[in-house]
This record gives sequence, structure tokens and C-alpha cells, in this order.
Amino acid sequence: MSLRRASLVLVATTVTALGFWLGRDAEERRELLQPPTPDTPEFYMERFSLTVTGPDGLPRHRIDGERMEQYQLDGSSRVEAPVMVLFRPDSPPWTLISEQGWVSPAADEVQLLGAVHMARPESAEEPPVDIHTRDVTVWPEPQTAQSEAPVEVRSPHYRVNGTGLRADLQSSTLE
Repeated sequence: MSLRRASLVLVATTVTALGFWLGRDAEERRELLQPPTPDTPEFYMERFSLTVTGPDGLPRHRIDGERMEQYQLDGSSRVEAPVMVLFRPDSPPWTLISEQGWVSPAADEVQLLGAVHMARPESAEEPPVDIHTRDVTVWPEPQTAQSEAPVEVRSPHYRVNGTGLRADLQSSTLE
């Protein structure tokens, strides 16, 4: 009788353990199959550099950053500490640095969020330009930018403070 009772206890314990294990496994599979939320990254990169070239193979712009996450639901990307460089033929590039960034799914719009520093170094034809503002939207093609925030523009020949900025960075025209 005690052998029969021991066998029964062993079978009951085994069935209980197996049920618990299968239940946990099913719960883990259910978590994997849940639909993505807006905050679910599809992939990420850390300490990255992404260069876009034109049809001629020359670089058009580059984005460096500490971390980039691309999101499943809309294809947009968030960037921590982005540094965007817009290359210009026969002229020094513009460099734009911000705290955070957002890149549209088609990568045709970049929002530089928080404090933004824009700089163009001196060349034989142009003096250096240094711009401080916030929340700048950049369109990599045709290399234009816009902000509605207060802005300070500095160059050796002038200093301008105002609200709002429209910039054609290809021709270095600022409004």
C-alpha cells in the first residue's frame, strides 16, 4: 500500500510540475506574439554613423549619434545626441548638434530637439557662422532648416538675436 501511495504522490507531483512548466512556457510565447506598441523598437544601433550619398557617390549628409532606435509601427527613428553634417560641394559643411532627434520613416525630415547648435566653418569665400536655437526641423534634401524658437546668429561681422529661423544651408542663406 505504501508503494502504491508513493507512486501516486510521485505521479501527482510530476503532473503538477509539468503543468507549471508548460504554463510558464505558454505565457512566454504569448508575450513574444503580442502586437508591437508605439514604443517597441524594431532595432537599435549604438555609437553609430550613417552616411547618405548622392547619385555621384559623394556624401550628401551624415548623422552620428550615441543611440538610434527604429520603431516598428511607423518606421520612424529616435536618436540620442545626434550630430548631423550637411556636405556642400566646394564649400565647408554645416554641422548641427542637438540633445535628441527624430527621423521620419522616409528619412526626408529630421527634427533636432532641445538645444541646437549649428555651425559652418570659415572658408575663402564665407566667414564662419555660429547659430544657437532650439527644436530645428531639417530637410536633408534640399538642405533647408527651420525653427520657431528664439535664435542667436553670430559671425565676425554681425550678431543677430530674434525669433524663428529659415535657412537654406546649401547656399548659406539665413532669414
